Amino acid sequence: MLFRYAVLGLCLSTCRAQNLSVGFAGGGPWTKAFDSINSGVADSVTSYSQAHDYVVGMLLEYQLAGNLSVEGDVLYREFHLMVGSVEPNRVVTGLSPSPVVTWELPLMAKYRFHWSKVNPFVEAGPSFRPTSNLNANPSHYGVTAGFGVGVRWKQFEIAPMVRYSRWIHDRPFGNLAESKPDQVELLIGISRRPRSPWHPLSRRIALGLVAGTTLLHDVPTSSSTFFDAQAPAATGGTYQPGFVTTSVSGSLVPLIGPALEAALWKHIFLEMNGVDHPIEAYRRSTLGNGVVFDSFSGREGRTWEFPVLGKYKFAVGRLKPFVEAGPSFRLLTENSSLFGISAGAGVETRVKSVRIAPTLRFTHWGPQGNHTPWAEMIVNQVEFVTGFLL
Repeated sequence: MLFRYAVLGLCLSTCRAQNLSVGFAGGGPWTKAFDSINSGVADSVTSYSQAHDYVVGMLLEYQLAGNLSVEGDVLYREFHLMVGSVEPNRVVTGLSPSPVVTWELPLMAKYRFHWSKVNPFVEAGPSFRPTSNLNANPSHYGVTAGFGVGVRWKQFEIAPMVRYSRWIHDRPFGNLAESKPDQVELLIGISRRPRSPWHPLSRRIALGLVAGTTLLHDVPTSSSTFFDAQAPAATGGTYQPGFVTTSVSGSLVPLIGPALEAALWKHIFLEMNGVDHPIEAYRRSTLGNGVVFDSFSGREGRTWEFPVLGKYKFAVGRLKPFVEAGPSFRLLTENSSLFGISAGAGVETRVKSVRIAPTLRFTHWGPQGNHTPWAEMIVNQVEFVTGFLL
């Protein structure tokens, strides 16, 4: 968990520093995301990357001392994966695109060689991929190293760069394709130092974080009983026909992520969050005689939610009640919907230079896909979150 929010911590701890640079990066990989797999054996699965993908995201760099700095990035990359089936006659059928959404979070030390007109640099550090996916399960940890050159143009720095990442191997999971551990990316970064140390993007844009908890379970409470011709016996190692009851329930989970608020006009604001939302459940299977032979308690998955909310603030002394509403988006996880509508209400106050805004937020998510009872997610979600903005 500490590494997962290292980039977020860097953003918040340096938001008022004069040596902070903020910018964006874009480009693409030199390597494909997946190796081609085609065994040619009947009733098997074939998969391959049908195209190179793209990379885009945000850069944050903090100057430490001399030529040394530290950089934390948030990069979006969608792997292009094609999956099909091999028929008994060894003909591949049912080919379908199976996108795999990832977020790469490199946190690197950077050394610059200050020359007259250009500044070559080298960089290295750990990288993280916090998301899980339905079509594949890329590993979450790796190491990144790179080199590039920065060129000054007015108040901007333009920096083409080459990065190499070595990810740990994916954990095997069913027939899901394994991503290639060695990746090379070609990127161009454009960044600048902010005029205001308190507002690195603009005086009208505030950065911070949002944290809280769900008030309803993500997984509904359910119970189902079925007859199993080979149910485990009360004594281990043997099987006998019998009824099995499976009970499922969810749990409350913590929420945390970056927040951005932009002042539009008078009392009207636009807020965007990126919320890390784990999905946890408790599942227990019981025999007809009451013996528990299988149980699970913990994380079923993880997703990222992105509410984009229009906000209206009522100016009442030091307290500013507000209402908010807008669409929400969610990274694909098993059987979850990708789109929803959120609405909320809260009150904002100021403690020195920090604005604190506790909020009660409701989200209704769209229709889900097919699901097993323990994979179903409740479409109505209620959260209590608090925003901290500078």
